[in-house]
Amino acid sequence: MKITFLEPPPLGKKTPERFAGCSYELYHFPDLANLYPFSYLYEEGFDVNYIDASLERLDEKGFLNRIKDSPETSSGGDYYVIHSVILSKKTDLYYLKKIQEIRPLSKIIFHGPEPTRVAEEYLINKNILVFRGEIEKNLISYLKEGKFIGVSYLNNGRAVHEPPPERPVNLNELPFPFRNHHVLQPYIKNYFNPKFRKVPHTIMMTSRGCAFRCLFCVPNSISFARELEYMRYNNGKKPPVQIASAKRVIEEFNAIKMQGFHSVMIVDDQFLWGRERSLEICRGIKGLEMEWGCLSRADFLTDEEVVKAMAEAGCVSVDIGVENLNQEVLNYIQKDLKVEDVYTSVSLLKKYGIEPKLNIMFGTSPYDTSRDIKDTVERLKTLDVKNIMFSIATPFKGTKFYNFCKEKSYLIDETDEINPLGKSIISYPSLSKKELEGLERYAYRSFYLRPKMIMARIKTYHGLRDFLNDIRVAINLFKH
Repeated sequence: MKITFLEPPPLGKKTPERFAGCSYELYHFPDLANLYPFSYLYEEGFDVNYIDASLERLDEKGFLNRIKDSPETSSGGDYYVIHSVILSKKTDLYYLKKIQEIRPLSKIIFHGPEPTRVAEEYLINKNILVFRGEIEKNLISYLKEGKFIGVSYLNNGRAVHEPPPERPVNLNELPFPFRNHHVLQPYIKNYFNPKFRKVPHTIMMTSRGCAFRCLFCVPNSISFARELEYMRYNNGKKPPVQIASAKRVIEEFNAIKMQGFHSVMIVDDQFLWGRERSLEICRGIKGLEMEWGCLSRADFLTDEEVVKAMAEAGCVSVDIGVENLNQEVLNYIQKDLKVEDVYTSVSLLKKYGIEPKLNIMFGTSPYDTSRDIKDTVERLKTLDVKNIMFSIATPFKGTKFYNFCKEKSYLIDETDEINPLGKSIISYPSLSKKELEGLERYAYRSFYLRPKMIMARIKTYHGLRDFLNDIRVAINLFKH
C-alpha cells in the first residue's frame, strides 16, 4: 500500500496554519503533526508520499490532478492522511469528497485536534478513519496488525470510538522527523522564518503539552489533540507533559544539521523545562553553529546563566507569551506570572543578543478596558523590542475558555470562522466586538508605524531577501 500525506489548497485566499492550529498563515513551515507519522511509517518500511499544495502553489485542479496522476497500487487500497484543525475543517471535508471521487477504493485518515473533538463530523462513510489524540503508534498498530486503538470509524452506519492506548506517546521513543526525505526535497527551499537569516530552515518539537493553567490557552495542534483525548477519558484533567531528554534533543539537533538545515525553531508550547536540562542542551549544541529560537514563559528567562548559555549555543529569537502588562489581568487569567519578570527577561535577552518577540492578547478578561489595553501598548513602546504580535482572545471549542464565554453570553459567534488576527467572536460589557477589533488595529498602527520602529526594522536587513520577506509577512498580517 501507499500512504500519502496531504495538505490541500485553501478554499479562500487565506491559508489555515495547521501546526499551531489557531490562525491563518503568515508564512509556511513544515507541519510536524504530519511529519512524525510520515517518518515513523517510512522507518517501518511503508511507501510514503507527501503533497503540500501551498508550497507547490497548486490550485484545486492542480492538487486533484496530482492525486489522479500519482501511481496507484494494484489493489487500489491506498491511504490518504490529512491533519485537520478547526480552520481547515471546511477545506478538508470539501476535498475529502473530491478525493473519494478519484480514488473510491482508498481510505482517508484524519487526525488532529478537530477530528479528535468531533470525529463524527468527519465520518461521512465507511472508508474514513479518525485517529484521535496522538496518531503515531496507533497508526502503525492499525497498518501492521489491524488493531483499532484510539480510532473512530463507522460500523453499520453507527460511529464507533475505540478507547485510546494506556499511556501517551513517549517522545524519546519516536524516530526523528525525516525532514529531507526525497519527496520533501522540493519543499525545503521554500520554508522560511523571518526571525532567522540562515537557510534552509525547519522546526522541531522537544515536548508535548503545557503544565500551566492559563484560562484562555489553546496549545499547538499536537498538544491540543492529545489534551482533548486525554481529558475525555480522565474527567477533564490535563495530560502530563511529555518532555524529551536533553540527550535526545542534542541528537536531533545534530540530525537536523546533518540533513542540511542551518536554522530551526523549537515550537514547543514551552521549551525551557528545568534549568539543568536547558543548560545541558545548550552545552550539547554549542558547537553546531545553528541559528535557533524557541517559545518560553518570561519567568523561565530570568536566570542569567540560562539566557547566556542559550545565546552561546546559537539562540537568536525567543517568543514570549506575555498577554498583558496589567498584573490584575494576569492574575485573573491564571497566568501565574509577575509583570516584572517580563521586563527582566526582555532585558537579559537583549543583553546577550537574543531578539524577544512578545505575544500580546486583548480580551482575555471581561474586566479588560480600552484604557488598560492602550496603557499596555504605551508601556510596550518603552521596551527595546522590535517584534510584537497583537491578537484577540479566541475561545476555541473544547477549551474551558469557550465554555466560560458561552455560559456568560460573551460568545457571539459559534461558527468555525475564527481568526485571532483581526476578528473577535467575543463581546464583553466593557469591551464590545467592534472595540476589540479596533483596538487590535490601533495597536499595530501605533506600535509599528513609528519612525523609530521603521528605521530599526530597516537596519536589521542584510539584503533584498530580508526586505522582501518582511513585506510578505506584513501583507499577510494586515490582510488578516
